[in-house]
Amino acid sequence: MDRADVRRGQRDSHSHALPDVGPCLQAADGGCAVIVMRRGVWAVGAALLLVGCGDPGVPTESQEVRYSDARVSYTLTTSTVDAVLSHARAVFPEIDFSLNYDAGRDDSWAECGGDYFSPSAEEIPPHIAWHAHREIAIDSVDGTIDLVWPILQSFIDDGWTVTSDRLDSSTRPHVYLSKDGFDLAVIANTEEAAAGAGWSRLQIGADSPCLESPDDLADFDPDDPDAYFGPGAAPTVGPFHPPEFIEWYEMY
Repeated sequence: MDRADVRRGQRDSHSHALPDVGPCLQAADGGCAVIVMRRGVWAVGAALLLVGCGDPGVPTESQEVRYSDARVSYTLTTSTVDAVLSHARAVFPEIDFSLNYDAGRDDSWAECGGDYFSPSAEEIPPHIAWHAHREIAIDSVDGTIDLVWPILQSFIDDGWTVTSDRLDSSTRPHVYLSKDGFDLAVIANTEEAAAGAGWSRLQIGADSPCLESPDDLADFDPDDPDAYFGPGAAPTVGPFHPPEFIEWYEMY
């Protein structure tokens, strides 16, 4: 099981459709715009996203709107996974949730319906989605299935809907959730898998809805999001340290 499973599983379970307004209604000229008021994820706050559709090569919104939507969506996506990790640490303070984080690898955009793992700054697609991933290791061989529901219950109480519950899977135990067009996945590992590896693993992933790309998206650097979006955009949950007991390169 690798980090591709998080995003591939979310795509299979709940595709990057437009948010909770149903299919985009095409106007006579083939264009349209859907306005969605989003309630913030936890403490992120409310946000207004303008989601466009129509001719895939012709933006329906101005550069200013597309840039604003990109910033809001990036913030909500990264804040969601970091909120889950922060809450996991609060619910289980006795557990060391060791985070292996690389912004360039874990916080990225990709073409909607296209290759999740090869965003190209040379040719920006007309529509993108943001993806955030957190890879966590625990120094035990107990597995992580029993941690999932206690971590997620507060999110469910906050309006997240379970779209897939396969915690009984022997190969890929997971729970997928959705809210306001955003997808969230938590993937655990079994006690058997943990015993075989010598450590336990928990993966958290989030996908945004599809958005129209800003014209200058090529300037976005996942290692320095503040340079593109402004101060305060970079995720702050930490600490970002790989545990000494794992050779991380073996995981990818």
